[in-house]
Amino acid sequence: METHHRIAVLCALPLEAEPIVDALQGAERSRRYGTDLVTGQLGDVPVVVCVGGMGKVAAGAAAQMLICEYHPETLIFSGIAGSLNPLLEIGDIVIGRSLVYLETNNDIIAECDPFLHTYASDARLSALACQVLDEQGYRRVPSLAEMDGTAAAVAATDNDPNRRYVLGTIATSDQFNTDPDVLERTRRVWHGDCEEMEGAAAAHVCAKNRVPFLAVRAMSNRCGEAYEDLNRHQSDMTFAAQNAGAAVRSMVRVMHIHHA
Repeated sequence: METHHRIAVLCALPLEAEPIVDALQGAERSRRYGTDLVTGQLGDVPVVVCVGGMGKVAAGAAAQMLICEYHPETLIFSGIAGSLNPLLEIGDIVIGRSLVYLETNNDIIAECDPFLHTYASDARLSALACQVLDEQGYRRVPSLAEMDGTAAAVAATDNDPNRRYVLGTIATSDQFNTDPDVLERTRRVWHGDCEEMEGAAAAHVCAKNRVPFLAVRAMSNRCGEAYEDLNRHQSDMTFAAQNAGAAVRSMVRVMHIHHA
């Protein structure tokens, strides 16, 4: 039987997990249920980091495994995403106030426990995440849900050199979407600040198990770019993963202080 680990961190890719794994003391690696796992300590906090794979099914399965095997008090999803908010550049961060499935009949999904159409990061954890990013020198900017048409139109001309973040909406898709009409609909209907392929599924499983959840995504590209083009910009992906991981490491430490 596994010991309890206060914090579980779920990532899709090894690239996303490395900034957190590299900071663990007493790291022990294992592979179970098709996932790579590393347990250790971040300061005084027992942490398990899981590389669960890409896509909603992989994320949901890994989240349930972490909950059943490690009994975390909190589950954090850390990783990269494509920006839909014109204020967000490479390396900027979205804290997922709301997470939504695309290409899904959410009314039908909501007929079952936890009876939700969309999912959310825990409000207290989101507030702590914003506090950490403020202290790290990030500047909070409007989410798409907070913008009006004028703000959205002028957003791309904002040349503030500071790193930025939003407390906004993460859109989870089964596709690596590049169609401008699909991306515009995600902005207009869902106010999606970024798009990725796992977050809502992990949030869904955490809501069903009543485990507090937090989503942290750093921007590796602007949505609309082909996947093959993204793979030619490994430095941007690494930079984004490092930013997300650094933020999560600090968040874990702040959570420990507030819990003590």
